[in-house]
Amino acid sequence: MSRVETLYELHPEKFKEKIERECKYADIKRFRKYSILLGVIGAIISTGLLSLLPYGNRIIAAAAVVLAPTSYFFIPYMVFSVAAERRKKEIEKVLPDALLLISTNIKSGSSINRAFLAGAREEFGPLEDELQKTAIEITGGTPVKQALDNLRHRTNSEIFQDALNVLSDAMESGGNTAELLESTAEDIRSSLELREEVSSNIRMYVIFILMAAVFGAPVLFSITVYMSETTTQMWTQNDLTEGAGNFAQGGQSGLQFQQPDVNTDFLVQFSILALIITNTFGGLIISQIKNGNIKEGAKYIPFTVSTAVVIFIGLQSVLGNLL
Repeated sequence: MSRVETLYELHPEKFKEKIERECKYADIKRFRKYSILLGVIGAIISTGLLSLLPYGNRIIAAAAVVLAPTSYFFIPYMVFSVAAERRKKEIEKVLPDALLLISTNIKSGSSINRAFLAGAREEFGPLEDELQKTAIEITGGTPVKQALDNLRHRTNSEIFQDALNVLSDAMESGGNTAELLESTAEDIRSSLELREEVSSNIRMYVIFILMAAVFGAPVLFSITVYMSETTTQMWTQNDLTEGAGNFAQGGQSGLQFQQPDVNTDFLVQFSILALIITNTFGGLIISQIKNGNIKEGAKYIPFTVSTAVVIFIGLQSVLGNLL
């Protein structure tokens, strides 16, 4: 056992189960190495970002103790989950054509293993490998039902799993497998088209969230910081406190002005933190609305967070030149 495998075995069992399940769905072989590598990179990046904050060493160290381990376990799981979801979509996209091709091969008199092998086309992407593996298992003596169960467990597509269940039941009961595959392919195609139609109908909600979180929030925070800095400079340059005191001595007693204590540096830090939190959850909400799966939001978070922060810093520089 290599050092990487030894280190990986020291991880919690639940974490290893989740990583291995997602990597099986994503067809990632060297998941032990990639898991540790991604975890270390995530911990380093999170610690590096904390070091940029203008706080004391004790506060940063305390935050790093919490954030670094969280990033170490969270980043690999999210990366593998996104990869598994991407592979799932690629399989579902070509699944109707693959089922129709398998059905045609069965009609021509081919056995199930030869039909699967003939249906393993290069244009089917990851589905080609899965069909080849199943055909090889059946040819090697594995029962058809067991081979189909193995194929079902290697994918996280509910549509594909249901199709395999129907195929397995049809072969056990002696039904017309070819016609059943054809009708299943048409049902899957209709389901995918309906999914695309729903996705297009909710596109306005996605655009609204992007406009509000990625563009609207940085603009509002920038204007708030700019107004605070402008007000502070007005008090400093015009010395309104002294003027108010003279005005009070002139007969208007009881009226006093006091310079507001506004920490603009804190406002900038709060704005950046609020943008990070807002756009993190914004990416997750977009994924939930668009894909029905919150885990895919991980691929939106870097774009939404970085864009919002860059817009905020850019507007800060532009408005700062106006002072």
